[in-house]
Amino acid sequence: MDNKIRQDSLYQELTKVLKGIDLMVVDVRKSENRGSVHVVVTITNKEHSVGVDECAKAHRLIYPRLTLLENSRNIDLEVSTPGLQRNFKDLYEFELFSGRRVRVYDSLKKEWVEGIISKLSEIGVELENARFDDSKESLATYIIAPQDVQKAKLAYSWEDM
Repeated sequence: MDNKIRQDSLYQELTKVLKGIDLMVVDVRKSENRGSVHVVVTITNKEHSVGVDECAKAHRLIYPRLTLLENSRNIDLEVSTPGLQRNFKDLYEFELFSGRRVRVYDSLKKEWVEGIISKLSEIGVELENARFDDSKESLATYIIAPQDVQKAKLAYSWEDM
């Protein structure tokens, strides 16, 4: 899994814009087609789930900045939430979603493991109350090395509500 989103110039610019309203950029995708620019921004925050109001507020802040950056008024901007079962695209997302339930495919063990994200460090992703798919026993903590994270996604559980 990559760890490159924070080097992206558009990500850095939009992070500065949204910092003032306590929103964080999860992902930014940009594509150009026949003179128009399509940008998809995924946002979150630490306190609660992001809703329509926060997406609308972020849209109103981002759009003017994009028109200046792209030197175009032909911009299609979409602002969305990560959703309940977001597929992670970058290791950075483990920091963003700290404290949330996640499913990670550990390529070393060749199994899915589910747990609560405790932290991301140089040694790996630390999960609390981790459990492998085929096991009923729970591990207090489980660490997966960054190079062993093949896939990851947010997991939804009624117990977390």
